[in-house]
Amino acid sequence: MFKCTQCDKSYQRKTHLLRHEAVHTQQPASSCPFCKKSFLKPYVTNCPRITPIINTVPREVTRRHTKLCAKRHDQPLPPAAKPGRKRQSCDTCFSAKVACDKKLPCARCESLGRQCTFGDQQSLVPLMGPSSLTKIPPSLSITASHTVSNNNGPFFFLQHFASPSVKKDRLAIGETAKSSMRRNLQSIYSHLEDALVPSYPLSIFSDDFRGSDFPFLPSSTPDDALLSQYSVDALFPSKLSNQLTELMTEFIETSESMKLRNIDCQRTLDMMELTALFGVSNISTFVSAFFQSLHWHLPIVHFPTFDPGNVSSPLLLAIFLAGASYTTPVDGVSLSPLIFDVAEEYIFRKILNLTTKSASKDPMDILPTVQLVQGALIMEMLQFGRDDMSTRRRIRIMRHPCLVSTIRSLGIFQLKRAAAPKTHDDRTWRILVGEEVCIRIACWAFLADGFLTVCFKNHPALSIFEMDCHLPWSAELWEAEDAASFAQIAATQSSSHEIPPLKDVVTQLLEYDSEVPIPWSLSLSPEDLLILIYAMSSLAFQARTGLLQFLPLDMINRGAKNWKRVWDLVIGSLDQKQFLHLGYPKHAEELWWLLTATLNIADKPQSGFAYLNNTATDELGNLNDFIQWCHQSST
Repeated sequence: MFKCTQCDKSYQRKTHLLRHEAVHTQQPASSCPFCKKSFLKPYVTNCPRITPIINTVPREVTRRHTKLCAKRHDQPLPPAAKPGRKRQSCDTCFSAKVACDKKLPCARCESLGRQCTFGDQQSLVPLMGPSSLTKIPPSLSITASHTVSNNNGPFFFLQHFASPSVKKDRLAIGETAKSSMRRNLQSIYSHLEDALVPSYPLSIFSDDFRGSDFPFLPSSTPDDALLSQYSVDALFPSKLSNQLTELMTEFIETSESMKLRNIDCQRTLDMMELTALFGVSNISTFVSAFFQSLHWHLPIVHFPTFDPGNVSSPLLLAIFLAGASYTTPVDGVSLSPLIFDVAEEYIFRKILNLTTKSASKDPMDILPTVQLVQGALIMEMLQFGRDDMSTRRRIRIMRHPCLVSTIRSLGIFQLKRAAAPKTHDDRTWRILVGEEVCIRIACWAFLADGFLTVCFKNHPALSIFEMDCHLPWSAELWEAEDAASFAQIAATQSSSHEIPPLKDVVTQLLEYDSEVPIPWSLSLSPEDLLILIYAMSSLAFQARTGLLQFLPLDMINRGAKNWKRVWDLVIGSLDQKQFLHLGYPKHAEELWWLLTATLNIADKPQSGFAYLNNTATDELGNLNDFIQWCHQSST
């Protein structure tokens, strides 16, 4: 029972109590839209026969007053209110279909750095906090979406990312996902059904089925009433449930060894704690949440061919935790940071123990290794999103260099496609997808390295001049559901100008000195341009700090201008479906703004910005101060 602290009335539901407590606030329950006169809901007595009558008084009084006031001001009557329960959540939570605590501002808007409004959904809603007063409609046309950064100032995404007031969703992944393609998850559900089939479903009908096969049951013959107390998966485990059980056992062993070695582990995990998280019932929810959220920022797992029942434990673990991070817990309790630390240790121990001396270069032959690297990249991104200084330092100094070294030893940074994407059968398409996964691992590892340089002034662990691999497919081609769709999209994207390897593309952008577009520039995708702007930002940092004496800042400035011309052409040519397939690349233009700002003041000796020195850091204060200065200078 929930009791009111002011009048001692009790309610069985908390929502009923909250609705009752509104009568004690003495806040206006309704107001006249013409003269703005407010009407308070009167105090409700304890008499059950009087309460319903009194509750109707303010609505009736307001309605009669509004009719008279409309005639007095010679105005038409406002539209009648819609029947049913009125919405109580704020505009932002309502559009995102998430719970709202109905405070002003609500906890979610405050954590995301937004202005919380309780107006009409069709009104203009600010997308930023007090630092940006520009307003745009909630449903933008696709043309307006292409220039969303310009409409909200040049640092819309980066302001949100670097702001110290934002405590959750540091990568603004939820915001990017809301403007991305909604997925058809039927293939995932189909794979899950197959993976959850009991390993030996027919054994229960054979003579080999004995009660002794289940040691947790009494020795007497089990009847239907007894068997009904246990889930089917507990009695007849599937391949996937067995894998999850084995993963939990290894997880506990890892946490115990961390405590023995005093690796930031104050306690060990127990099986009951992990069972609630790694239960079979959570698989579809967490996997779906991953592909609707983090995947748009780190598209290294191929969604159309992803099979939860045939994936390595490290990758399954990383996807599980990523999905859990972006899923609202039913009981309101967030995941323990210890689970993420143990998962990080579990995955990177396998990275350290990886043998690559005689590894094959065929992506299909090294699939377990590829999936391990995928899991490590996802885990690295998740740990950065936790906003913990010691965790960031560990990732920046230990984990990321280890991962880059592993990918380098596998030869993935020099991987080139064996064939261009054309019309292929299903088997050939899957082989091409395997190559593309490796290329994306190389490119997004390079992006992660550039991310550390741009945000935390970390000295690059990976040079653009060793990136001799091809650039990734476009997002639309990568998301093709099957071989037929892939062939159809590939036919429309075929170009007579082949794009050179990544390092050659960067070199030509730096050296090209003409207003005429580079012949292959229109063949680039927004994902390519995101990689290229990170490459030039990394070069600018090295040149600014004296690590690349042979590369003048003027050449980088020329490369940045060439990049911007290509960006305007490419982003302006996208249709609605292509734009919805984009995730993080939507914000590539903001990195260009940031690069241009650093180049413009890099040669000024007394700029006084800590962001422009070469001292690495693990907090975003330096970046935030510089972005705030840039934002104020642009307004």
